[in-house]
Parts: sequence; structure tokens; C-alpha cells
Amino acid sequence: MLSRTRALGLKPGQPKVLEYVVDHEGCTQRAIADACVMDRSTTTSILARMEAEGLIARRSDEVDRRSSSVYLTDAGREAARRVLAICDEVDSLAWNGFTDEERSSLSDLLARVIDNLSHDEESL
Repeated sequence: MLSRTRALGLKPGQPKVLEYVVDHEGCTQRAIADACVMDRSTTTSILARMEAEGLIARRSDEVDRRSSSVYLTDAGREAARRVLAICDEVDSLAWNGFTDEERSSLSDLLARVIDNLSHDEESL
């Protein structure tokens, strides 16, 4: 995934943000950080770079000027489209030779691992 998205000129973290924002136009930076499991300072720097590269635009909230909403530009939509195509390609490679039952079972097991790790992080 990383090598394919780097070939598009995307930096680490940017594909994940594009995937989220394409389905959540107008979301906040906090929502992006939470959904992408990134700390807020990392999210801030990724969004600043993406804005400078013309992938996103931030608009101040009319009610709360301290908050801004994130939108994809046309270039950002095209990059998101390419990222999603890469995701499909990588998924096909990763799941090659698995039956539907095996896929489902492995997905369930990995979700349990992630849940266990999330609960441990919350206790820290």
C-alpha cells in the first residue's frame, strides 16, 4: 500500500485521511484524528501539508471560529479515487486464495485482537 501511494506522491498518513474525508466531507480535524487513530499534532501537520499541496481546503465554522471543516478539492477527490482503487488492488492481493469463510474468520479474529489492544490503551 505504502509503495503504491508513494508513487502517487502521497506522504504517510495522507491516504488514510483521503479515505476518511471522501466519505465525511466537512468533518473536523478532531474527527479525522479519531477515525485515523492519529494524535492531533500529527493530524495538524498532515492536513497542513495536504492543504499546501492542494488536496484539501479548510473552512472556518461560522458558529465556532476556532473549529474548521475539511473538504476535498478536485485534486483531492482524484487522489482519493486512486487511493481507493489501490486499496481494492491490495485487498485482492492479500485475500488471494482465501475462501469467504476464511476471510470472515480471519477478519473476526483480527477485530478481536484490535479490540483487546484498544482496551489496553484505554487503561493507560
